[in-house]
Amino acid sequence: MDKLLVEDLSIQIIEIIKKASDSVMEIYLRKEIIQKTKEDGSPLTEADLTSHKVISEGLNFLPQRFPVLSEEGNRRFNEKIKVFWLVDPLDGTKEFIKKTGEFTINIALIEGGKPILGIVSSPVTGELFIGILGKGAYRIKKGVSKRISTKNLRKDILRITLSRSHQSIKDKNFIKLADKKFKEIKITPAGSSLKLCRVAEGRADIYCRLGPTFQWDIASGHAVL
Repeated sequence: MDKLLVEDLSIQIIEIIKKASDSVMEIYLRKEIIQKTKEDGSPLTEADLTSHKVISEGLNFLPQRFPVLSEEGNRRFNEKIKVFWLVDPLDGTKEFIKKTGEFTINIALIEGGKPILGIVSSPVTGELFIGILGKGAYRIKKGVSKRISTKNLRKDILRITLSRSHQSIKDKNFIKLADKKFKEIKITPAGSSLKLCRVAEGRADIYCRLGPTFQWDIASGHAVL
């Protein structure tokens, strides 16, 4: 896809994800958050559905019409579709319900099975993380854009980030192994795509996830990283 088109799309997606973030925060600030349980056992809130609606309508209004595959939508993955939007309207619903602030909104543009554009919004902190294939990654906060990058691995310290709510036995075994290999390990649990963003901006060395996950959970963070 033309790089200028992708950059133009990123500007438009920022506006869409900001609207979704505002709608989610309106619900987050309420005293009580009502939740349901989906068929797979995962929680669902009004914020998931509201964010999905805002994003879907925004993407479908763009001049460049690509299919939208959202966690809360009805469309199913089709390998024949080469370019599409991959959306998680509310990544980290458990953190949203527990009010830890560690939830995000994820929008990625997929081409040929790879994320070529990814935007992660952290509504509580007001941060936006943007990754464009071939252009690098940026963090925007309070209107200020700053280029971000990973840091070289140190020999003595390993900084690990992992899920706050979904830690597997394999994850814990990995930490035990790392503890033997490094003089010191620092563990920072977090929710949602924030973990990938922390690696992308050099605040963590590795995101430990040895259990199953969904494409919409990691696609936008993958683009940023």
